[in-house]
Amino acid sequence: MGRRESLAKGMKRDSTVLHGSTFLVTDGDGRQTRDHDGFYHRDMRHLDTYRLETADRPLETLETVDVRPGERLLHLCDPLELGARTLRVSRRQLVTNGLTEQVRVTNLTSESLTETLTLDVGTTFDDLFEVRGFQSEARTVRDISVETTNADDANDAAVTFCYDPADLNETWETVVRTSCGTVTDATVGDRRADATILVELELAPREDAVLFVGIHPNESDSTSHNPADTFDRARRNLDTREMEWEASTEDLVSTYSDVPLDLRLWESVLEESRENLLELCLDTENGPLFAAGVPWFATAFGRDSLIAAYQALPLTVEPAKGTCRYLAAHQADDVDTFRHAEPGKILHEIRHGELTLRESVPHSPYYGTIDATALFVILTHEVWAQSGDDAFVEDLWPHVERALAWLDEYGDRDGDGFVEYPTDGGGGGGLAHQAWKDSGDGIMHPDGSHPKGPLAVAEVQGYTYDAKRRAAVLARDVVDAPDLAETLETEAATLKRAFDEAFWLPEESFYAVALDGDNDPVETVATNPGHCLWSGIVPANRADDVIDRLIAEDMFSGWGIRTVSAAHDVYNPQSYHLGSIWPHDNSLIALGMARYERSDAVRTVAGGLVEAARDRGNDRLPELFAGFDREETDVPVEYGEACEPQAWAAATPIALLRALAGDVTLAVDKATPMEEAQSETR
Repeated sequence: MGRRESLAKGMKRDSTVLHGSTFLVTDGDGRQTRDHDGFYHRDMRHLDTYRLETADRPLETLETVDVRPGERLLHLCDPLELGARTLRVSRRQLVTNGLTEQVRVTNLTSESLTETLTLDVGTTFDDLFEVRGFQSEARTVRDISVETTNADDANDAAVTFCYDPADLNETWETVVRTSCGTVTDATVGDRRADATILVELELAPREDAVLFVGIHPNESDSTSHNPADTFDRARRNLDTREMEWEASTEDLVSTYSDVPLDLRLWESVLEESRENLLELCLDTENGPLFAAGVPWFATAFGRDSLIAAYQALPLTVEPAKGTCRYLAAHQADDVDTFRHAEPGKILHEIRHGELTLRESVPHSPYYGTIDATALFVILTHEVWAQSGDDAFVEDLWPHVERALAWLDEYGDRDGDGFVEYPTDGGGGGGLAHQAWKDSGDGIMHPDGSHPKGPLAVAEVQGYTYDAKRRAAVLARDVVDAPDLAETLETEAATLKRAFDEAFWLPEESFYAVALDGDNDPVETVATNPGHCLWSGIVPANRADDVIDRLIAEDMFSGWGIRTVSAAHDVYNPQSYHLGSIWPHDNSLIALGMARYERSDAVRTVAGGLVEAARDRGNDRLPELFAGFDREETDVPVEYGEACEPQAWAAATPIALLRALAGDVTLAVDKATPMEEAQSETR
């Protein structure tokens, strides 16, 4: 069902039509007006200019409709004159492994008219990192060529842009073809190339004229050079993909029919989630996997793809299986300081653009994440718990063992039992902070100062505890390794007790966000320890205090839980990680609240976020939004540069539904004998 994005223009600046790692991003009117707009494929911007205008009269966008995943429809007309319009232009855009569109021009009057369509296309073949601001020498020497083709009868035209660096075994090419028109201008300028295609139209009263455009990155669709055929084939591919997705995913409202829901509120939000996840689904050699988000993260990630797959399990298990297999296939084998790789470690992010090939950035892949390795073990177990697929676990077990070894050997750098990361990895394209709050100021003291030394962040200790508990279940029940299971359970119980002793802040009745390089607590009240509820590392006698702190007024805005308490000096509701609201963050906390049977708190968090999605006007949650009080704003205020759709934000309503159902109790929730003994001594 189509969505009228015009209802939410003030809330949603980007309009994107996408298929995995291929997408066109524009402003809300479907126009290229911002520096990052353009057509992207596999981490390269293949067109930074893609503009269709009419020569004799300006066009204005009346509606932007997201028809379905991979399809967008723009309705444009000339301005009103004496209460009427003369010309209507509709642009139906489809994205599969390329971009194709059908342009229909309609004479709305009772008189004949002539018009000229102008299609301007151009490129600098930017690497996505350059679009984001990374300064690259490659950009200063890029030599781009352009070739044009005009048919004798002006029934088709083609422009081919090519960048073929002599020192790389890689060529980037983009072919633009139209079903009619003439290339009238092609230029090579300062590190870029541009061309213009003109289409002359003579329209009888009420007559339509149709133009097809096909854009092929690296000749992604060479089956036919006919743009009309390309459009029809893309439409059939989208039909097939949509039907297969529908057949392979669950009806969530039916699955959770026992959960009392306001269907008027939830159904459209859940349907939007389903569509966004399909848009972001990558087809890999290891199976389906969710790209993290657009425009900046349309690729495989460790943390993001793992969490999104976990959240989406009630909808479908296949992306979770594909994610685990993909990450296992790319698990690090050696120590590589440039890429932050160590044996057994799970990747953070993989890229395919020029800067990656030149090793200007370390994303081939980049392993600078402290949490993805534990999350990999968690998801492997959760897939088994949901599917009972022993063969899946048996195939991945060697990778699970290597991940567990990394946690002990490389994750715990100083042998104190906690998993930590150095904060000096921000040079050369790496990250200073390597937990989910991975901005340069992701973890801060309440006064705004930066903690010193390696950091052991709270949620990573929870993930490590959970990974060992879950791996113990798999060792005992699937791979017949009872001695290993006992060892893992003992290690997990020891970590649980050490975590509570080191991180607990009695004056806050809450856990520290991290321990610094001196093992002193960073006493910021933040959402990170909320993930520890999801992991189960929080003792039962602490859970209510932790949950109550998370939904106190300084943390809960009315829409969601802020990343940092509004009572701290460091708080800023319009910062990336220091006061904003991240839906995925809230969903893991809600699952943790459900684990400790706090359904009241789950309803508070779930209700706020689903209402936020509806009140934004498009039934969708963004990557993050501002942490202002709901009473002050009436609507959730945008952050301004949030990715949308974003996989773990799209999957958040599904995880919230699971939390509302209380569908979170696992075999690993049973305390081990050692944990029972420890709880008796408290």
